[in-house]
Amino acid sequence: MSSLPIICGALGGCMGCMYFVESLAKEIPSSMNLYTFSSFLFVFLEGLIFTSKFFTVKNKIPLKGYIPVVSMFFFVNVINNQALNFHVPVPLHIIFRSGSLLSTLIMNRLLMGRQYTLKKYLSVLAITIGIIICTLATNASSSNDGKDEGGSQKQTELFIGIVMLTVALIASSLLAIFQEKLYKTYGKHPDEAKFVIHGLSLPIFLFMYNDITTNIQILSSTEPVFGIPKAWIDLLGACFLQYICITFVYKLNSVTDSLTVTLVVTLRKFLSLLVSIFLFKNPFTTTHWIGAFLVFSGTLVFSEVLSFKKSDKKKD
Repeated sequence: MSSLPIICGALGGCMGCMYFVESLAKEIPSSMNLYTFSSFLFVFLEGLIFTSKFFTVKNKIPLKGYIPVVSMFFFVNVINNQALNFHVPVPLHIIFRSGSLLSTLIMNRLLMGRQYTLKKYLSVLAITIGIIICTLATNASSSNDGKDEGGSQKQTELFIGIVMLTVALIASSLLAIFQEKLYKTYGKHPDEAKFVIHGLSLPIFLFMYNDITTNIQILSSTEPVFGIPKAWIDLLGACFLQYICITFVYKLNSVTDSLTVTLVVTLRKFLSLLVSIFLFKNPFTTTHWIGAFLVFSGTLVFSEVLSFKKSDKKKD
């Protein structure tokens, strides 16, 4: 089976999802908990029908094995999405999440005792410098806004948002380690894991009940498009396309190598960055571009995608 349609599906689904998420975040920043809950519910319902077949298919992994993964998965998703409520620009959000290799390397080195080559350490250093450059550039832009009324509070909230992204970055690396241990113990069952992890996370949203119900009312009061409130279209579009994104990335993992997957995911983030900058008119200076270049090039060097492609050419 050709991987090109799957790559196109992954890119289209993931980029479309980011478009609707940013549109929703700009119009109603407080709706991120509702979006997270809705996306979890969407994936759970799909799994209930097609994977669990209404709980008639027996789990291959016991529920107790999922508990560490569920708690960390829920935390990472809520914190990442909620950061958009603290004036974190979507371009910075994308770049920060692209820096997961940094925290992954540190966690694997400290907790798993793994060794890495000098090239990987240098590539992670480039990623780190790139994130710092982009963060400082965004902070400088926010400082200029501080001259306006309310700008000081905005800068404070931006700082809180950056701290949240940093914590989420570390937590996502722990999540990867938890998932690796889970699969080593019980084997890989990605469809079941996707269904169970999202399903077990749903009851935790009860702690956000008031916030979620309040934002349901806010979304319902937005201007209608074809008789449907616009914000609901954004929310449903984001949930559906996130499902498409996840599905095609899983398929891509099954038909190609991990380096190609890394390349596609990196390309998706870069294209999402361009959409955010040009379509939503987010400020992005030359300094931001330098930082973004360091982050994305560092990611490709770390994953050895470029050297992998060269070795393939030699074989041909």
